[in-house]
Amino acid sequence: MSMNKTLGIMCYIDNNPTMLEDFSWLYKSWIHSGNWLTSDLLVVHHPDAGAHLPRGEAGVITVPCLPVAVPGSVFEGYPFINSIACLSGPHIDSIARPYPCLLRTDADVFLTGNLKDFRPSFAVHGCGNYHWTEEFREGMLDFCRRHGVTHMNHFGCGHSFLGPAELVMHMVKRQTYWTEMFLKDFGDKTGAWPGWYRGVSTMYAAEVLANESFGAFLANGRERILDVYSYGVGPIEKLVYHIHAIHTYDYFSKFHFREGRYSQIDVETLNLGVIREYCHWIAAADIDRIKELANYPG
Repeated sequence: MSMNKTLGIMCYIDNNPTMLEDFSWLYKSWIHSGNWLTSDLLVVHHPDAGAHLPRGEAGVITVPCLPVAVPGSVFEGYPFINSIACLSGPHIDSIARPYPCLLRTDADVFLTGNLKDFRPSFAVHGCGNYHWTEEFREGMLDFCRRHGVTHMNHFGCGHSFLGPAELVMHMVKRQTYWTEMFLKDFGDKTGAWPGWYRGVSTMYAAEVLANESFGAFLANGRERILDVYSYGVGPIEKLVYHIHAIHTYDYFSKFHFREGRYSQIDVETLNLGVIREYCHWIAAADIDRIKELANYPG
C-alpha cells in the first residue's frame, strides 16, 4: 500500500489482447482523472500478461495468478469467473486488506475525478443490465427459494462494487461461491439472453450475495451508482464516478471503437465533460500525453 492511498482498485487481467486493451482505458483514466494521487491499482493478472502491464510505477501493484477457469474445474468454460475468484486468496488478501476502501471492477471501465476522494463507509453497487425480463426475475426468485436465500426484491444490483475493504473482500468470496452454485444449477443448459442465462452467472451471484446479507449490502447501501453506461449523452456530474464500456452499439461502443468506426472523429474536438466523449477520448489518447498532462511520474 502506497503512503496516503486510501483506495485499492482491484481488477483481473487475463492474457488476451482485448482485456489488455480494456485495462489501458482503466489505467489511462486513473492517471488523467487524478485518481493516481489517492488510490492504487491492484492488478491481479495471468502470469503471461505481466510483461504487457505497467512496471516500476509506485501506484500500480501487479500480482500474478493463474486463472481458475481451467479444464476439469467447476468453472471450466466460464472464464468470467477469473475476474472474481482471482481477487481472493493469499496472493492478494494481505495486499488489499490495509486499504480503507476497495473497488472491485472490470477492466473495461473509465474512472472520473469524482472518485478521487469518494470513500464511502457504506456499500456502493454497480448497475447490472441483466434484470429486465420476467423470465429472469422468476428464475432468480426460484433459485433463491431453492437455496435458502431471502431475496429482498433488489434486482440488478450490479457487478462493480465499492466499499470498506473487509466488505469487498467478503463480497468477492461469496460471489465466487454463488457463481459456482449457479453453474451447477444450470448444468448443461445455457438459457438465452436477456432471459435466464448462464453467461451472466457472476452478475447473478453478486445479486444473491447482496440480498442474502441485506443489512451489510443493501439496507444502507447505494445501488446503480457505479457502471454508468458509456453511451451516456449527459455530463459527468458529481455522481458519475465510474463508467463501464457495456455491450452496446451506441456511441461510445467499445466494439465500434475497435473496428475503427470512429476514425473520422477528430478527438481534439471531443468534450471531456460529456460521458460518451470522455470515454472516446481516453480510449484514443496517447498514454504519454496523458501522463504529461497529469504530471504523472511514471
